[in-house]
Amino acid sequence: MQPVAVTPAQPRQPQPAALAIFDADVPTHRLERRLVETQSGRAFQLFFAIPRAAPPAAGYPLLYMLDGNAAFDALTPAHLEAAPGLAIIGIGYDTKLRFDVMARSLDNTPVEIPLSANGRRTGGADAFLDLLAGELRELAEAGIRVDPARRTLWGHSLAGLCTLYALMTNPGAFRRFVSVSPSVWWNDQWLLDFEAKAATTGREIEALVMLGNAERRSNPAGPHWEGPAPHTLEMVARLRRWPGLSVSMDIFGGLGHAATLPASFGAALAFAGKE
Repeated sequence: MQPVAVTPAQPRQPQPAALAIFDADVPTHRLERRLVETQSGRAFQLFFAIPRAAPPAAGYPLLYMLDGNAAFDALTPAHLEAAPGLAIIGIGYDTKLRFDVMARSLDNTPVEIPLSANGRRTGGADAFLDLLAGELRELAEAGIRVDPARRTLWGHSLAGLCTLYALMTNPGAFRRFVSVSPSVWWNDQWLLDFEAKAATTGREIEALVMLGNAERRSNPAGPHWEGPAPHTLEMVARLRRWPGLSVSMDIFGGLGHAATLPASFGAALAFAGKE
């Protein structure tokens, strides 16, 4: 498919996170949030939706959502009522905005590249994922009965890139992976090159990739395509060859990049909650 010339959109202004879910009446879940600090001094805002019903014998299935501020800003009571037995923890940052663009640029990217014009650092994904599978997980799950065989990781855009990277580098950390509109374009499609050299998992794990067919951008500066991002389609085709890995894909008709974040919730919560 040939690239389509499109004038890049103007940068969006930072958007506050209203987090209306915390003021809503949610019969199925109790909601809370708290700020935690790791031993290295990093602060994370954790968002919790924990079922009111008692956990099953093995513990709750648990969905981790990256970009927790934005994820819980888009979460509604209806989403939670459709998944009454699923625990959800959002991994966010100490900000009143939907996104901490500096922190997510560092945490969600696998390799360091020269500083961008806006000074964003990159290359912190390995350290972040180590925290997420270790110290940060212990802080997040303290006091919650979790089924260790039913943890799922969800991420959108750059966090979707990070989710795919986690699948390739530490598939045992989660049972399932949900990557929504992943930024496979990042750093000249670095993740496709990495996948070609990565050791295939051999583990029985599952992945769900979702994207829009009207995103028409993979990078604000281009290139741009009509239809689903071809590099993401290629990544799915490659991952479907991995032994032990089951990969599903859903393409949202008529949806752009930002719209796929909330649109993914129904399928993502059902995917994370299944046996």
